[in-house]
Amino acid sequence: MRPVRAITCAVHVFLILCLIFAITTAFPPPTLAQPAVKPIVWKVQGFVPAGLFFHDLLVRLAADIEKLSGGRLVWRVHPAGALAPPFEALDAVSKGVFEANYGYAAQWVGKIPVGPLFTSVPGGFSTFDHVMWVNYGGGKELWQEMYDRYKFNVKIIQAGTISMEILMWAKKPLRTVDDFRGIKLRMMPLMGHVLQAKGMSVVFLPAAEILPALERGVIDAAEYSVPIFDLKAGYGDVCKYYHYPGFHQPTGQVELVVNNEAWKKLPDDLKLIVEKVCQLHVLDSWIYGDDQNIKALAEFEKKGNIRVVLDPKTVDTFTTWAWEYLDAQAAKDAFFKKVWDSQKAWMNRWYPYVHAIRMPYDKMPK
Repeated sequence: MRPVRAITCAVHVFLILCLIFAITTAFPPPTLAQPAVKPIVWKVQGFVPAGLFFHDLLVRLAADIEKLSGGRLVWRVHPAGALAPPFEALDAVSKGVFEANYGYAAQWVGKIPVGPLFTSVPGGFSTFDHVMWVNYGGGKELWQEMYDRYKFNVKIIQAGTISMEILMWAKKPLRTVDDFRGIKLRMMPLMGHVLQAKGMSVVFLPAAEILPALERGVIDAAEYSVPIFDLKAGYGDVCKYYHYPGFHQPTGQVELVVNNEAWKKLPDDLKLIVEKVCQLHVLDSWIYGDDQNIKALAEFEKKGNIRVVLDPKTVDTFTTWAWEYLDAQAAKDAFFKKVWDSQKAWMNRWYPYVHAIRMPYDKMPK
């Protein structure tokens, strides 16, 4: 009897232990809270004042970085000039004054003559063309090589794009080359340099000074950006006429310039998140921006602003001037030539395909 009782007791103990194990597995005891991981915080400066379109894009990008990193990487976003004067931001990031700058390479034309070609090609690449060249035509590598050659301690990441800009705001319509002569206009490099070389009166003003200059009559016409930006900035309140096509900047590429040491300190998975979210925002800024641009053009119509389309011969003349200027610059600067040759090579490879697949858009639904 004793062995049977012993076996029975052992079975009972085994069953009790199994029950305890099952309960503790199904309902584990509470664990002590793990200490929160301290986020990596970057200071990131934009290139326009808060409330304007490009600052909105930066805010959207920062929010996605924080969300998709699970809060491990946080960008403290600052408007233009908050951390460093806009045209000195590249030097500041290179020296580690702050971690990253959100802007465009044409800002640095005073230091890097070829910089504008990474933003836009006058009379050249559309948005689709330029994004393809950056990713599959060698542009991405040349972009980084540019900063390395000029001894800037930064990593470059493409972080956005826009469609064609408005060519010009003016108080009278401009259609021919002669219409542009005899007036004082604000235009960004490179096209501003092109027109200046052809004897036109061009001034280079930062964004904050353009509208006051138009209001006071210091300048007669000016360009800055895409419709949604110009709407919020108030260009349509000062000038009645806006002009297309924006051959001077048929697209615009936005860059994130990151201090190399700050980048190296990021864990590999966060590096991948930053790169992939920025890549996503190339598309996001493009399609979100164009939706906003359509709405902005409708607002201009409500306000009584009038769209003026340049004569085709005028566009052809200005484009010819621009490409002659680019060829002349390439003859003087070996790296400028390397970039310009790369872009022309991509045009020869890419444009036949684009022409083959392009819809003419001449049939509109009723």
